[in-house]
Amino acid sequence: MVFELDITLLAVTFALTVRFAVLAATLPMLDVKAVPAIWRFGLAITLAAALAPAVAPSVPPGAITLAWRPFVTEAFRSLVIGMMLGFTLNLVFVAVRFAGDVAGMQIGFSIVNAFDPMTNSQISVISQFYHLMAVLLFFATGAHLMLVSAMFQSCLALPPFGGGDLTGGAWHLLREFSTVFALGLRIAAPIVIVLLLISAAMGVIVKTVPQLNVLVVGFPIKIGVGLITLGASLMFFKQVVTGMFAGMPDQLARTLAAMQ
Repeated sequence: MVFELDITLLAVTFALTVRFAVLAATLPMLDVKAVPAIWRFGLAITLAAALAPAVAPSVPPGAITLAWRPFVTEAFRSLVIGMMLGFTLNLVFVAVRFAGDVAGMQIGFSIVNAFDPMTNSQISVISQFYHLMAVLLFFATGAHLMLVSAMFQSCLALPPFGGGDLTGGAWHLLREFSTVFALGLRIAAPIVIVLLLISAAMGVIVKTVPQLNVLVVGFPIKIGVGLITLGASLMFFKQVVTGMFAGMPDQLARTLAAMQ
């Protein structure tokens, strides 16, 4: 029995595996210690093997040779593309975590931190709660299916062993990063506004009743009102984050266009 190896298919599978492995390593829902690295690599190589036959025809003719230099160049190129796509997908979750930090600071939970296995750092409990809610909404809204479709579209827009302006993609991501703060403040707006009014009211009360110890009374009030506002604003959180997930395909399309 004679087996024939398709060098083009193997080369495309290799390039896509590098791209998808880096992307899987940067995804917020997979970049945790609960998901072993071998599982992430298995997911990357499975998707690469499944998409390689459809992507192989888009490879520029004559781009694949048996020399080592094209493979090293493509490995670096696929690594950068995977990082940029992962960074684009992370923008939503970075905004959510920023909103949690702002809300936790306003409530008074900035000193109550929890260990985050994704970044190996301490984060506020509100930020961790928002992050987990965003991950649940990511799967509940079907955004993970959009992710698979976006991965395939990225292979067609930037085929393996092709060209591309990676510098343009980097500048585009720097511009996109500026939207993180606006999105984060939008998510945390209900809690920030309510607690700002509470602080103003406490200031008026202190001027009216100087004997009142605002530090003793103010902290429990801000924590209680903050938690109530947090629960009441979950529907608003769902609407904002769902809208951000809905706009993710356009965001990925702009990133791919900037790299072409």
